[in-house]
Amino acid sequence: MQAHFEDLAQSLVNAWNAGTTIALSTVEHAPQSRADAYAIQDRFAEIFGDRCIGWKVGAVVPAVQRMEGHDGPITGRLFASRQFTSPAQVPAALVDGYKVECEFAFKFKNRVPARKQAYTRAELLPELIFHPGLEIAGHRFSTAVGERKATTHDLIADNGASGAYIEAQGFVHWQQIDFANMPIDARIDGGEAIRQFSGDLYRDPVDILVETVNGLSERGIDLAVGDLLTTGSVTLPTPMHAGQTFVAQFGDLATLRLSLI
Repeated sequence: MQAHFEDLAQSLVNAWNAGTTIALSTVEHAPQSRADAYAIQDRFAEIFGDRCIGWKVGAVVPAVQRMEGHDGPITGRLFASRQFTSPAQVPAALVDGYKVECEFAFKFKNRVPARKQAYTRAELLPELIFHPGLEIAGHRFSTAVGERKATTHDLIADNGASGAYIEAQGFVHWQQIDFANMPIDARIDGGEAIRQFSGDLYRDPVDILVETVNGLSERGIDLAVGDLLTTGSVTLPTPMHAGQTFVAQFGDLATLRLSLI
């Protein structure tokens, strides 16, 4: 690995641990490809040293990719120390000002090994347990005036702009759930309802999961028993700050609660 990529991985770990930000790399020293970015992310994970308990994915909808300038989905690891169960109290020092979003996620009943042949929806459906979830997402790069904007590759290197994840109880018998039409009422401190995505801002979560599993498989990455895989935001990512509480009602299935303390 090039020395400046090693330095970036170490700097990102330091920022993760301290809840701080770092300057974006110069264009010359920034990751130039997805291969560069995932190599930095992999090295970040090695240095960070926490147990990977699953994967998150963002920018999964083509309309969002066009709006935000991404060339495809952005995948990152979920770490045990940043995983919480609803109702959750999350240290604000680590994620203050990050954005919270409602998501559909799934755990795997059995190991899904990496392989050359792509997995199909029919193969993976029986392996899944559905979990409503909340992602706290944000990146570790400063946003000072005059600095360049973080690219897809920067965000991949920064573990996919992951912050923390909150999960609810799982549902084994979920196959009849109509995800596209599930009402989600999400509010911060009882305020105005947060927008729920639909139309071209929505994709079937199982389709996203299959795509993500195959993307990981192409990188030689297995899914372990109990790994959690998220499928992107279904409500507008909304900034949250210390002292605030986020409550989301997923139809009649579950109510998730998150407080930043």
